[in-house]
Amino acid sequence: QLPSSIPESLKRAIRCFIITCAIRRLRGQTDVHNSMLIHVSRFMRWQDHIAELVSNQFIYYRRGIDQNDAVVLDELKSTFEKDDNGFKSYVSVSQQILESELKNLDSQIKTHKWSEVVQHLNDAASRIVVKSIHGGSGEALDYFDHKNGLSVIAVGGNKLSRGLTLEGLSISYYLRASRMYDTLMQMGRWFGYRGGYVDLCRLFTSRELNEWFCHITQASEELRDEFDYMADVAGSTPEQYALRVRTHPGVLQISATNKMRSAITVQISWAGRLVESYEFKKDVSVIDNNFRCTQKFFSSLSAFKEPRPNNAFVWFDIPAEQIITFFEGIQSVENLKKAEPRKLIQFITTQLRNGELTDWRVALMSKPNAKNNSHFVVCGNTVSIGQWKRTEDDKNSNEHIYYLRKSHIISPSDEFIDFTTEEYERAMALTNQHREKDGKAMYPNGQIVRNELRDTRKPLLLIYLLDPEESIDPKNPMPEGTNPFVGYAISFPKSNFNAPVSYAVNEELLDRFDIAEEDFEDYGDED
Repeated sequence: QLPSSIPESLKRAIRCFIITCAIRRLRGQTDVHNSMLIHVSRFMRWQDHIAELVSNQFIYYRRGIDQNDAVVLDELKSTFEKDDNGFKSYVSVSQQILESELKNLDSQIKTHKWSEVVQHLNDAASRIVVKSIHGGSGEALDYFDHKNGLSVIAVGGNKLSRGLTLEGLSISYYLRASRMYDTLMQMGRWFGYRGGYVDLCRLFTSRELNEWFCHITQASEELRDEFDYMADVAGSTPEQYALRVRTHPGVLQISATNKMRSAITVQISWAGRLVESYEFKKDVSVIDNNFRCTQKFFSSLSAFKEPRPNNAFVWFDIPAEQIITFFEGIQSVENLKKAEPRKLIQFITTQLRNGELTDWRVALMSKPNAKNNSHFVVCGNTVSIGQWKRTEDDKNSNEHIYYLRKSHIISPSDEFIDFTTEEYERAMALTNQHREKDGKAMYPNGQIVRNELRDTRKPLLLIYLLDPEESIDPKNPMPEGTNPFVGYAISFPKSNFNAPVSYAVNEELLDRFDIAEEDFEDYGDED
Protein backbone atom coordinates (compact mmCIF):
# COMPACT_ATOMS: atom_id res chain seq x y z
CA GLN A 1 0.00 0.00 0.00
CA LEU A 2 1.34 3.41 -0.96
CA PRO A 3 2.19 5.64 2.00
CA SER A 4 0.21 8.80 2.68
CA SER A 5 3.18 10.71 4.13
CA ILE A 6 6.95 10.54 4.25
CA PRO A 7 8.88 9.61 7.42
CA GLU A 8 10.71 12.13 9.59
CA SER A 9 14.07 10.80 8.35
CA LEU A 10 13.22 11.77 4.75
CA LYS A 11 12.01 15.19 5.88
CA ARG A 12 15.35 15.68 7.61
CA ALA A 13 17.19 14.53 4.46
CA ILE A 14 15.34 17.19 2.42
CA ARG A 15 16.31 19.84 4.99
CA CYS A 16 19.90 18.64 4.77
CA PHE A 17 19.88 19.09 1.01
CA ILE A 18 18.61 22.65 1.30
CA ILE A 19 21.27 23.42 3.92
CA THR A 20 24.05 21.81 1.83
CA CYS A 21 23.07 23.86 -1.23
CA ALA A 22 23.04 27.02 0.91
CA ILE A 23 26.47 26.35 2.46
CA ARG A 24 27.95 25.66 -0.97
CA ARG A 25 26.71 29.09 -2.08
CA LEU A 26 28.17 30.58 1.10
CA ARG A 27 31.52 29.02 0.13
CA GLY A 28 31.36 30.66 -3.29
CA GLN A 29 30.18 27.53 -5.13
CA THR A 30 27.27 29.17 -6.93
CA ASP A 31 27.32 27.87 -10.51
CA VAL A 32 27.58 24.21 -9.56
CA HIS A 33 25.35 21.14 -9.76
CA ASN A 34 23.73 19.76 -6.59
CA SER A 35 21.99 16.39 -6.45
CA MET A 36 20.01 14.45 -3.87
CA LEU A 37 19.26 10.77 -4.50
CA ILE A 38 16.15 9.05 -3.15
CA HIS A 39 16.11 5.32 -3.90
CA VAL A 40 13.53 3.35 -1.94
CA SER A 41 11.81 1.11 -4.51
CA ARG A 42 12.27 -0.33 -7.98
CA PHE A 43 8.56 0.11 -8.81
CA MET A 44 7.75 3.12 -10.98
CA ARG A 45 4.34 3.62 -9.32
CA TRP A 46 6.08 3.98 -5.96
CA GLN A 47 8.73 6.29 -7.37
CA ASP A 48 6.11 8.68 -8.82
CA HIS A 49 4.15 8.66 -5.57
CA ILE A 50 7.24 9.26 -3.41
CA ALA A 51 8.30 12.07 -5.75
CA GLU A 52 4.91 13.73 -5.27
CA LEU A 53 5.11 13.48 -1.47
CA VAL A 54 8.70 14.79 -1.51
CA SER A 55 7.71 17.66 -3.78
CA ASN A 56 4.89 18.65 -1.41
CA GLN A 57 7.24 18.58 1.58
CA PHE A 58 9.90 20.55 -0.26
CA ILE A 59 7.36 23.19 -1.34
CA TYR A 60 6.40 23.54 2.34
CA TYR A 61 10.03 24.24 3.25
CA ARG A 62 10.62 26.55 0.28
CA ARG A 63 7.57 28.69 1.05
CA GLY A 64 8.46 28.78 4.74
CA ILE A 65 11.95 30.06 3.88
CA ASP A 66 10.56 32.64 1.45
CA GLN A 67 8.07 33.89 4.06
CA ASN A 68 10.50 33.71 7.01
CA ASP A 69 8.23 31.21 8.75
CA ALA A 70 9.66 30.76 12.27
CA VAL A 71 8.66 27.08 12.50
CA VAL A 72 10.38 26.12 9.24
CA LEU A 73 13.49 28.17 10.01
CA ASP A 74 13.73 26.60 13.49
CA GLU A 75 13.58 23.12 11.93
CA LEU A 76 16.37 23.99 9.53
CA LYS A 77 18.44 25.62 12.29
CA SER A 78 18.03 22.55 14.50
CA THR A 79 19.21 20.29 11.66
CA PHE A 80 22.22 22.54 11.17
CA GLU A 81 23.21 22.93 14.85
CA LYS A 82 21.83 20.10 16.98
CA ASP A 83 22.80 16.44 17.18
CA ASP A 84 20.00 13.92 17.44
CA ASN A 85 19.71 10.16 17.82
CA GLY A 86 21.62 8.72 14.87
CA PHE A 87 22.29 12.14 13.33
CA LYS A 88 25.18 14.55 13.69
CA SER A 89 24.62 18.19 12.85
CA TYR A 90 26.59 20.14 10.26
CA VAL A 91 28.41 22.01 13.00
CA SER A 92 29.45 18.77 14.74
CA VAL A 93 30.63 16.98 11.60
CA SER A 94 32.69 19.89 10.25
CA GLN A 95 34.24 20.49 13.67
CA GLN A 96 35.01 16.79 14.15
CA ILE A 97 36.88 16.68 10.82
CA LEU A 98 38.81 19.85 11.63
CA GLU A 99 39.94 18.33 14.94
CA SER A 100 41.05 15.05 13.33
CA GLU A 101 43.90 13.89 11.11
CA LEU A 102 41.65 14.63 8.13
CA LYS A 103 41.71 18.37 8.71
CA ASN A 104 43.78 18.94 5.57
CA LEU A 105 41.53 16.75 3.43
CA ASP A 106 39.76 19.78 1.99
CA SER A 107 40.81 23.41 2.40
CA GLN A 108 37.17 24.59 2.28
CA ILE A 109 36.01 22.61 5.29
CA LYS A 110 34.80 25.16 7.79
CA THR A 111 32.40 25.44 10.70
CA HIS A 112 29.88 28.11 9.71
CA LYS A 113 27.46 30.15 11.80
CA TRP A 114 23.72 29.87 11.30
CA SER A 115 23.52 33.64 10.75
CA GLU A 116 25.76 33.15 7.67
CA VAL A 117 23.90 30.14 6.29
CA VAL A 118 20.39 31.56 6.65
CA GLN A 119 21.22 34.38 4.21
CA HIS A 120 21.64 31.85 1.37
CA LEU A 121 18.68 29.57 2.09
CA ASN A 122 16.22 31.38 -0.19
CA ASP A 123 18.56 31.48 -3.20
CA ALA A 124 19.43 27.79 -2.67
CA ALA A 125 15.83 26.58 -2.26
CA SER A 126 14.51 28.58 -5.22
CA ARG A 127 16.80 26.64 -7.58
CA ILE A 128 15.84 23.12 -6.40
CA VAL A 129 13.51 20.91 -8.45
CA VAL A 130 12.08 17.45 -7.73
CA LYS A 131 12.14 14.84 -10.50
CA SER A 132 11.00 11.24 -10.81
CA ILE A 133 13.60 9.48 -12.96
CA HIS A 134 12.56 6.22 -14.61
CA GLY A 135 11.88 4.85 -18.08
CA GLY A 136 8.27 5.99 -18.21
CA SER A 137 8.52 9.39 -16.53
CA GLY A 138 9.88 11.41 -19.44
CA GLU A 139 12.07 13.30 -16.97
CA ALA A 140 15.82 13.58 -17.47
CA LEU A 141 18.78 14.86 -15.50
CA ASP A 142 19.84 17.47 -18.06
CA TYR A 143 22.88 18.84 -16.23
CA PHE A 144 24.51 20.08 -19.42
CA ASP A 145 21.52 22.28 -20.25
CA HIS A 146 22.01 24.19 -16.99
CA LYS A 147 25.22 26.14 -17.42
CA ASN A 148 24.69 27.90 -14.08
CA GLY A 149 24.12 24.63 -12.24
CA LEU A 150 21.17 22.29 -11.64
CA SER A 151 19.94 21.52 -8.14
CA VAL A 152 17.74 18.43 -8.21
CA ILE A 153 16.10 15.93 -5.86
CA ALA A 154 16.03 12.78 -8.01
CA VAL A 155 13.62 10.01 -7.02
CA GLY A 156 14.23 6.77 -8.86
CA GLY A 157 15.19 3.12 -8.92
CA ASN A 158 17.06 1.03 -11.46
CA LYS A 159 17.72 3.94 -13.79
CA LEU A 160 19.50 5.79 -10.98
CA SER A 161 21.24 2.73 -9.60
CA ARG A 162 23.70 2.03 -12.41
CA GLY A 163 25.60 3.97 -14.99
CA LEU A 164 23.95 7.37 -14.54
CA THR A 165 26.21 10.09 -13.13
CA LEU A 166 24.66 12.27 -10.45
CA GLU A 167 26.59 15.53 -10.55
CA GLY A 168 27.37 17.08 -7.19
CA LEU A 169 25.73 14.25 -5.23
CA SER A 170 25.66 15.27 -1.58
CA ILE A 171 22.56 13.70 0.02
CA SER A 172 21.53 10.06 -0.47
CA TYR A 173 18.39 8.54 0.98
CA TYR A 174 18.82 4.85 0.22
CA LEU A 175 16.68 1.92 1.34
CA ARG A 176 16.76 -0.35 -1.70
CA ALA A 177 18.12 -3.71 -0.57
CA SER A 178 19.96 -6.20 -2.76
CA ARG A 179 21.58 -9.38 -1.54
CA MET A 180 24.40 -9.42 -4.08
CA TYR A 181 27.76 -7.69 -3.59
CA ASP A 182 28.12 -6.48 -7.14
CA THR A 183 24.60 -5.06 -7.36
CA LEU A 184 24.90 -3.26 -4.03
CA MET A 185 28.23 -1.75 -5.00
CA GLN A 186 26.79 -0.49 -8.28
CA MET A 187 23.83 1.03 -6.47
CA GLY A 188 25.94 2.74 -3.82
CA ARG A 189 26.39 6.20 -5.23
CA TRP A 190 28.03 8.03 -2.34
CA PHE A 191 31.71 7.19 -2.81
CA GLY A 192 32.82 9.97 -5.19
CA TYR A 193 32.92 13.06 -3.01
CA ARG A 194 34.24 16.23 -4.63
CA GLY A 195 36.35 18.99 -3.17
CA GLY A 196 34.64 21.86 -1.45
CA TYR A 197 31.76 19.98 0.15
CA VAL A 198 33.10 16.72 1.55
CA ASP A 199 31.87 17.66 5.04
CA LEU A 200 28.37 18.48 3.75
CA CYS A 201 27.56 15.00 2.40
CA ARG A 202 24.99 12.87 4.18
CA LEU A 203 23.81 9.28 3.78
CA PHE A 204 20.47 8.12 5.18
CA THR A 205 20.05 4.34 5.18
CA SER A 206 19.07 1.41 7.38
CA ARG A 207 21.28 -0.21 9.99
CA GLU A 208 21.18 -3.48 8.05
CA LEU A 209 22.32 -1.87 4.79
CA ASN A 210 25.05 -0.02 6.66
CA GLU A 211 26.38 -3.32 8.02
CA TRP A 212 26.16 -4.90 4.55
CA PHE A 213 28.14 -2.09 2.97
CA CYS A 214 30.77 -2.27 5.72
CA HIS A 215 31.23 -5.97 4.91
CA ILE A 216 31.34 -5.41 1.14
CA THR A 217 33.84 -2.58 1.57
CA GLN A 218 36.09 -4.87 3.61
CA ALA A 219 35.79 -7.61 1.00
CA SER A 220 36.54 -5.13 -1.80
CA GLU A 221 39.61 -3.74 -0.03
CA GLU A 222 40.90 -7.27 0.52
CA LEU A 223 40.39 -8.07 -3.17
CA ARG A 224 42.25 -4.91 -4.24
CA ASP A 225 45.08 -5.91 -1.90
CA GLU A 226 45.05 -9.34 -3.54
CA PHE A 227 45.56 -7.80 -6.99
CA ASP A 228 48.42 -5.64 -5.70
CA TYR A 229 50.03 -8.62 -3.99
CA MET A 230 49.59 -10.86 -7.04
CA ALA A 231 51.29 -8.30 -9.30
CA ASP A 232 53.91 -6.71 -7.05
CA VAL A 233 54.99 -9.45 -4.64
CA ALA A 234 54.00 -12.85 -5.97
CA GLY A 235 54.70 -11.85 -9.56
CA SER A 236 51.92 -14.17 -10.69
CA THR A 237 49.18 -14.10 -13.30
CA PRO A 238 45.49 -14.84 -12.59
CA GLU A 239 46.08 -18.31 -14.04
CA GLN A 240 48.66 -19.04 -11.35
CA TYR A 241 47.10 -17.24 -8.42
CA ALA A 242 43.94 -18.08 -6.49
CA LEU A 243 42.18 -14.79 -5.99
CA ARG A 244 39.52 -15.11 -3.33
CA VAL A 245 36.57 -13.04 -2.13
CA ARG A 246 35.41 -13.00 1.48
CA THR A 247 31.90 -14.40 1.86
CA HIS A 248 29.14 -13.09 4.12
CA PRO A 249 27.93 -15.15 7.10
CA GLY A 250 24.33 -14.12 6.53
CA VAL A 251 22.21 -13.43 3.47
CA LEU A 252 24.58 -11.66 1.09
CA GLN A 253 25.83 -13.29 -2.10
CA ILE A 254 29.00 -12.29 -3.96
CA SER A 255 27.17 -12.39 -7.28
CA ALA A 256 24.35 -14.15 -9.08
CA THR A 257 24.39 -17.95 -8.85
CA ASN A 258 25.03 -18.40 -12.58
CA LYS A 259 28.22 -16.33 -12.22
CA MET A 260 29.43 -18.42 -9.27
CA ARG A 261 29.31 -21.89 -10.83
CA SER A 262 33.08 -22.42 -10.49
CA ALA A 263 33.36 -21.10 -6.93
CA ILE A 264 33.95 -23.22 -3.84
CA THR A 265 33.59 -21.89 -0.31
CA VAL A 266 36.61 -22.52 1.90
CA GLN A 267 36.81 -21.76 5.62
CA ILE A 268 40.08 -20.67 7.20
CA SER A 269 41.00 -20.81 10.85
CA TRP A 270 44.35 -21.30 12.53
CA ALA A 271 43.00 -22.14 15.99
CA GLY A 272 44.59 -25.34 17.30
CA ARG A 273 46.89 -25.63 14.27
CA LEU A 274 50.60 -25.67 13.57
CA VAL A 275 51.42 -23.17 10.84
CA GLU A 276 54.77 -23.40 9.06
CA SER A 277 56.50 -21.49 6.26
CA TYR A 278 58.01 -23.87 3.76
CA GLU A 279 58.31 -21.92 0.51
CA PHE A 280 60.90 -19.19 0.00
CA LYS A 281 61.76 -16.96 -2.91
CA LYS A 282 65.32 -17.26 -4.20
CA ASP A 283 65.36 -13.50 -4.51
CA VAL A 284 68.22 -11.71 -2.75
CA SER A 285 66.18 -8.55 -2.14
CA VAL A 286 63.41 -10.58 -0.44
CA ILE A 287 65.93 -12.61 1.57
CA ASP A 288 67.72 -9.45 2.73
CA ASN A 289 64.45 -7.72 3.63
CA ASN A 290 63.27 -10.62 5.77
CA PHE A 291 66.64 -10.97 7.49
CA ARG A 292 66.73 -7.23 8.37
CA CYS A 293 63.13 -7.42 9.58
CA THR A 294 64.05 -10.35 11.84
CA GLN A 295 67.12 -8.56 13.23
CA LYS A 296 64.98 -5.52 14.01
CA PHE A 297 62.34 -7.68 15.68
CA PHE A 298 64.79 -9.37 18.06
CA SER A 299 66.52 -6.10 18.87
CA SER A 300 63.13 -4.84 20.13
CA LEU A 301 62.67 -7.72 22.60
CA SER A 302 63.66 -7.67 26.23
CA ALA A 303 66.37 -9.90 27.69
CA PHE A 304 65.94 -13.59 26.95
CA LYS A 305 66.15 -16.36 29.49
CA GLU A 306 69.10 -18.73 29.55
CA PRO A 307 69.42 -20.68 26.29
CA ARG A 308 67.49 -23.93 26.29
CA PRO A 309 69.40 -27.23 26.26
CA ASN A 310 69.15 -27.48 22.48
CA ASN A 311 70.60 -23.99 22.04
CA ALA A 312 67.35 -22.07 21.48
CA PHE A 313 66.70 -18.60 22.85
CA VAL A 314 63.19 -18.18 24.29
CA TRP A 315 61.22 -15.07 25.23
CA PHE A 316 57.95 -15.03 27.18
CA ASP A 317 54.97 -12.65 27.35
CA ILE A 318 55.71 -10.74 24.14
CA PRO A 319 52.78 -8.42 23.25
CA ALA A 320 50.84 -9.38 20.13
CA GLU A 321 51.45 -5.92 18.66
CA GLN A 322 55.16 -6.72 18.30
CA ILE A 323 54.35 -10.00 16.56
CA ILE A 324 52.04 -8.19 14.13
CA THR A 325 54.75 -5.60 13.41
CA PHE A 326 57.18 -8.41 12.61
CA PHE A 327 54.83 -10.10 10.16
CA GLU A 328 53.97 -6.79 8.51
CA GLY A 329 57.58 -6.60 7.32
CA ILE A 330 57.93 -10.20 6.12
CA GLN A 331 57.64 -10.93 2.39
CA SER A 332 56.43 -14.36 1.33
CA VAL A 333 56.14 -16.24 -1.93
CA GLU A 334 52.50 -15.66 -2.70
CA ASN A 335 49.15 -15.27 -1.06
CA LEU A 336 46.52 -17.86 -0.10
CA LYS A 337 49.08 -20.06 1.63
CA LYS A 338 48.37 -21.13 5.18
CA ALA A 339 51.47 -19.32 6.50
CA GLU A 340 51.04 -16.10 4.50
CA PRO A 341 51.79 -13.17 6.83
CA ARG A 342 48.77 -11.05 5.95
CA LYS A 343 46.34 -13.87 6.70
CA LEU A 344 48.09 -14.54 10.00
CA ILE A 345 47.76 -10.85 10.93
CA GLN A 346 44.03 -10.92 10.15
CA PHE A 347 43.52 -14.00 12.31
CA ILE A 348 45.61 -12.63 15.21
CA THR A 349 43.79 -9.30 15.11
CA THR A 350 40.41 -11.04 15.19
CA GLN A 351 41.37 -13.23 18.14
CA LEU A 352 42.77 -10.25 20.09
CA ARG A 353 39.25 -8.81 20.23
CA ASN A 354 38.27 -11.92 22.18
CA GLY A 355 41.18 -11.64 24.61
CA GLU A 356 43.14 -14.47 22.95
CA LEU A 357 46.69 -14.62 21.48
CA THR A 358 47.71 -11.69 23.68
CA ASP A 359 50.97 -12.90 25.28
CA TRP A 360 53.30 -14.65 22.87
CA ARG A 361 56.24 -16.91 23.43
CA VAL A 362 59.04 -16.51 20.90
CA ALA A 363 61.86 -18.98 20.21
CA LEU A 364 64.90 -18.20 18.08
CA MET A 365 66.12 -21.63 17.08
CA SER A 366 69.90 -22.04 16.76
CA LYS A 367 71.57 -25.14 15.30
CA PRO A 368 74.45 -26.43 17.44
CA ASN A 369 77.80 -26.75 15.66
CA ALA A 370 76.38 -25.23 12.50
CA LYS A 371 78.52 -24.81 9.40
CA ASN A 372 77.31 -21.22 8.98
CA ASN A 373 76.22 -18.76 11.66
CA SER A 374 74.48 -15.39 11.83
CA HIS A 375 74.84 -12.79 14.57
CA PHE A 376 72.06 -10.83 16.24
CA VAL A 377 72.32 -8.09 18.83
CA VAL A 378 69.81 -8.66 21.62
CA CYS A 379 69.72 -6.29 24.61
CA GLY A 380 73.27 -5.19 23.85
CA ASN A 381 74.54 -8.77 23.64
CA THR A 382 75.67 -10.38 20.40
CA VAL A 383 74.35 -13.90 20.02
CA SER A 384 75.51 -16.40 17.41
CA ILE A 385 72.68 -18.24 15.65
CA GLY A 386 73.45 -21.49 13.84
CA GLN A 387 71.83 -21.79 10.44
CA TRP A 388 69.69 -24.86 9.83
CA LYS A 389 69.77 -27.28 6.94
CA ARG A 390 66.44 -28.17 5.41
CA THR A 391 66.36 -30.40 2.35
CA GLU A 392 64.68 -29.07 -0.76
CA ASP A 393 61.81 -31.12 -2.13
CA ASP A 394 63.11 -33.08 -5.12
CA LYS A 395 59.71 -32.69 -6.80
CA ASN A 396 60.00 -28.90 -6.85
CA SER A 397 60.15 -27.77 -10.48
CA ASN A 398 60.30 -24.02 -9.88
CA GLU A 399 63.93 -22.92 -10.00
CA HIS A 400 63.06 -19.60 -8.33
CA ILE A 401 61.47 -21.19 -5.26
CA TYR A 402 63.13 -23.03 -2.35
CA TYR A 403 60.47 -25.59 -1.33
CA LEU A 404 61.10 -27.67 1.81
CA ARG A 405 60.68 -31.42 1.80
CA LYS A 406 57.26 -32.51 3.12
CA SER A 407 56.42 -28.84 3.75
CA HIS A 408 58.00 -28.88 7.22
CA ILE A 409 60.46 -26.47 8.77
CA ILE A 410 60.35 -27.60 12.41
CA SER A 411 61.58 -30.77 14.05
CA PRO A 412 59.00 -32.78 16.03
CA SER A 413 60.26 -31.68 19.46
CA ASP A 414 60.58 -27.97 18.64
CA GLU A 415 56.93 -27.18 19.24
CA PHE A 416 57.41 -27.73 22.98
CA ILE A 417 60.58 -25.66 23.41
CA ASP A 418 58.80 -23.23 25.74
CA PHE A 419 57.50 -25.94 28.09
CA THR A 420 58.86 -26.59 31.56
CA THR A 421 59.92 -30.12 32.44
CA GLU A 422 56.61 -30.69 34.21
CA GLU A 423 54.59 -29.39 31.25
CA TYR A 424 56.55 -31.56 28.83
CA GLU A 425 55.99 -34.67 30.96
CA ARG A 426 52.28 -33.93 31.10
CA ALA A 427 52.23 -33.54 27.31
CA MET A 428 53.92 -36.92 26.93
CA ALA A 429 51.44 -38.52 29.33
CA LEU A 430 48.47 -37.15 27.40
CA THR A 431 49.99 -38.27 24.12
CA ASN A 432 50.58 -41.80 25.36
CA GLN A 433 47.01 -41.99 26.68
CA HIS A 434 45.86 -41.52 23.10
CA ARG A 435 48.39 -44.10 21.82
CA GLU A 436 47.74 -46.99 24.20
CA LYS A 437 47.59 -49.53 21.37
CA ASP A 438 50.44 -48.06 19.34
CA GLY A 439 53.17 -48.08 21.95
CA LYS A 440 55.01 -45.17 23.53
CA ALA A 441 55.51 -41.96 21.54
CA MET A 442 58.93 -40.35 21.05
CA TYR A 443 57.54 -36.84 21.29
CA PRO A 444 54.30 -35.22 22.47
CA ASN A 445 51.52 -35.01 19.93
CA GLY A 446 51.28 -31.39 18.76
CA GLN A 447 47.57 -31.45 18.08
CA ILE A 448 46.81 -32.75 21.56
CA VAL A 449 49.07 -30.16 23.15
CA ARG A 450 47.60 -27.26 21.15
CA ASN A 451 44.04 -28.21 21.97
CA GLU A 452 44.44 -29.36 25.58
CA LEU A 453 47.55 -27.78 27.12
CA ARG A 454 48.51 -24.55 25.39
CA ASP A 455 46.94 -21.44 26.94
CA THR A 456 44.61 -19.60 24.53
CA ARG A 457 46.53 -16.40 25.28
CA LYS A 458 50.01 -17.87 24.72
CA PRO A 459 50.86 -19.10 21.23
CA LEU A 460 54.43 -19.99 20.32
CA LEU A 461 56.35 -18.41 17.44
CA LEU A 462 59.50 -20.25 16.33
CA ILE A 463 61.99 -18.60 13.96
CA TYR A 464 64.64 -20.42 11.95
CA LEU A 465 67.51 -19.16 9.85
CA LEU A 466 67.97 -21.55 6.92
CA ASP A 467 71.36 -22.05 5.32
CA PRO A 468 71.09 -20.70 1.72
CA GLU A 469 73.59 -23.27 0.50
CA GLU A 470 70.88 -25.92 0.86
CA SER A 471 68.79 -24.18 -1.80
CA ILE A 472 71.55 -23.71 -4.36
CA ASP A 473 70.66 -25.00 -7.80
CA PRO A 474 73.76 -25.64 -9.95
CA LYS A 475 71.88 -24.15 -12.89
CA ASN A 476 70.77 -21.11 -10.91
CA PRO A 477 73.39 -20.39 -8.21
CA MET A 478 72.79 -17.71 -5.60
CA PRO A 479 75.40 -14.99 -4.96
CA GLU A 480 78.10 -15.80 -2.45
CA GLY A 481 77.46 -14.32 1.00
CA THR A 482 73.67 -14.41 0.68
CA ASN A 483 71.86 -13.97 4.00
CA PRO A 484 69.93 -16.97 5.39
CA PHE A 485 66.29 -17.55 4.58
CA VAL A 486 63.99 -16.60 7.47
CA GLY A 487 61.46 -19.29 8.21
CA TYR A 488 58.89 -19.48 10.98
CA ALA A 489 56.30 -21.74 12.58
CA ILE A 490 53.45 -20.90 14.95
CA SER A 491 51.83 -23.26 17.42
CA PHE A 492 48.34 -21.78 17.80
CA PRO A 493 46.28 -22.89 20.81
CA LYS A 494 42.63 -23.77 20.48
CA SER A 495 40.13 -20.91 20.65
CA ASN A 496 37.05 -20.49 22.79
CA PHE A 497 35.75 -17.88 20.33
CA ASN A 498 36.99 -19.28 17.06
CA ALA A 499 35.19 -17.72 14.09
CA PRO A 500 36.61 -19.04 10.82
CA VAL A 501 36.63 -16.70 7.83
CA SER A 502 34.96 -18.02 4.67
CA TYR A 503 36.25 -17.28 1.18
CA ALA A 504 34.97 -18.14 -2.27
CA VAL A 505 37.71 -19.55 -4.51
CA ASN A 506 37.67 -20.84 -8.08
CA GLU A 507 37.62 -24.64 -7.83
CA GLU A 508 40.33 -25.00 -10.50
CA LEU A 509 42.73 -23.00 -8.31
CA LEU A 510 41.80 -24.66 -5.04
CA ASP A 511 45.18 -26.41 -4.80
CA ARG A 512 46.83 -22.99 -4.53
CA PHE A 513 44.78 -22.21 -1.46
CA ASP A 514 46.79 -24.80 0.47
CA ILE A 515 44.78 -25.30 3.65
CA ALA A 516 45.70 -28.91 4.42
CA GLU A 517 47.81 -29.66 7.48
CA GLU A 518 50.71 -32.04 7.05
CA ASP A 519 51.16 -35.16 9.12
CA PHE A 520 54.28 -35.44 11.32
CA GLU A 521 54.20 -39.19 11.70
CA ASP A 522 56.93 -39.99 9.17
CA TYR A 523 58.95 -36.82 9.54
CA GLY A 524 62.32 -36.99 11.20
CA ASP A 525 64.84 -34.43 12.39
CA GLU A 526 67.15 -33.68 9.46
CA ASP A 527 69.85 -32.25 11.68
